[in-house]
Amino acid sequence: MGTTLNQNTRRKNLKKVLLINWDGYPNITSGGVYTWTRALIDSMQDYEFVVVNALSNPNCNSVYTVPQNVTQVIDVPIFGSHRYDEFSKEKGSMILKILRTTESVIKDNFLVLYKEFLRTVISDRCDTKLLEDLVIKLHEFLLKYDSKKCLEHHLCWDIFMEQLSEQRLYRHLTMKEALIAFQLVQRHIALLSIQVPKVDIIHCSLAWLPSLIAIYARKESNCPVLITEHGVAYRELLLYYNRYLFDESSKIFWKIFSHNIIRTVYSISDTLTTVCNFNKVWEEKLGADPSKIKVVYNGVDTTKFRPVKVERTDTRPTVVTVARIDPFKDIVCMTQAIKYAKEEIPDILCLIYGAGIDLEYSVRCDNAVKELGLEDNVKFMGGTKEPEKAYSAGDIVAISSIMEGFPFTVIEAMACGKAVVASDVGGVREALGDCGLLVRSRRPRELAKGIVRLLQDKELREKFEKDSLVKINSEFTLEQCVQKFRQEYADLINLYDGKKQLEVIAQ
Repeated sequence: MGTTLNQNTRRKNLKKVLLINWDGYPNITSGGVYTWTRALIDSMQDYEFVVVNALSNPNCNSVYTVPQNVTQVIDVPIFGSHRYDEFSKEKGSMILKILRTTESVIKDNFLVLYKEFLRTVISDRCDTKLLEDLVIKLHEFLLKYDSKKCLEHHLCWDIFMEQLSEQRLYRHLTMKEALIAFQLVQRHIALLSIQVPKVDIIHCSLAWLPSLIAIYARKESNCPVLITEHGVAYRELLLYYNRYLFDESSKIFWKIFSHNIIRTVYSISDTLTTVCNFNKVWEEKLGADPSKIKVVYNGVDTTKFRPVKVERTDTRPTVVTVARIDPFKDIVCMTQAIKYAKEEIPDILCLIYGAGIDLEYSVRCDNAVKELGLEDNVKFMGGTKEPEKAYSAGDIVAISSIMEGFPFTVIEAMACGKAVVASDVGGVREALGDCGLLVRSRRPRELAKGIVRLLQDKELREKFEKDSLVKINSEFTLEQCVQKFRQEYADLINLYDGKKQLEVIAQ
């Protein structure tokens, strides 16, 4: 009985963190951000976490296990329903909100805010302070009134098209592109209807639309905001736009819209941590205050990721890659590199561990293997829950990404004592240093040369293996990473506590 009371008392005294994710923990158990989030929460039992996870897929897994220090999970499908109340486990007043959301309330109150928000967020001269204020006002309104009735009102579309026509840059948007933009904006405004508990610190794992929640949460809790960027959202979005959008007006719209959102999220942060210096350069160019930016490298759990012997049934020279089957990982380039490497090592084997998240691209990768006649040389192994064994299943590790932040796959492979050849993108150079080979991205011949060199030069391979272990243990352990965030939490909370005490004294 006494022990239980002591535990409850200790739990009540813990500082509370609001952690805002997008397509990650705890619903989607893959990718570097999931790995980082889980490691952070599991290692910081001296904090309580409330996790918000905005989900692009409304059919994501909703059955998961979280540790005791995660006291609440707010998983919010961006698509599916405008009403968070419909699938929330919390008891709410949805019917009352619907009844009080009359036609006059929508026209006289919501649409006025909605129009001002649109005008600001798509302006090429956006006032981030004004956008911040409008987010707070929309949130306060949508807490009381029904977001679905408001956002599905027929005048919303008229106002949206009116705002596009007033902006010279967007007048030539096609109807299809305008409709896509309208739907995405509507869905994310719905996020502002979510009520979050009061906390001591807000930590966002990205600087993008879900982090608009941090704007009003910051005001309600009067607490600091910490933003961590693993990649740079703007850079990643540019790659996405260039791949999927062909209309120039649409590209301009999304570039300006994205920049405005990201600048506003940057502006409300007290500290902006990034996983590599490469990202820091981008963030400064995008308008982040350089004095707020700190580099905190990702860390790897060296009790899990370490050199281990794995029984291999195939003794051929083997390359391993651990990556999602995703265009940004450029698995097609990896396949082409194996084709070139095969010219010098005819029996080469490449094992690709990773789940496919893009059906079209997965089919393309499979077709590339067949077209190049590599069915006996390239094997798709599917996702794995034991990546440490996957890395150890080969002689070397190869990475063909066209974009990375500070990739876990590099430091995990290094921690497993593997020589790595990787494309020189993002923070890969900072992670790998002199402990592996770097090649230009989208250059399959260069990647092939690196693969062949490591497989054929045993002395070099063993040097990289030894040097990698030293570098990991001195620079990139999980303990080092978590300790830096624990210190950042403590410093920011203490700073705000001090400000609050001064305010009380002043009153």
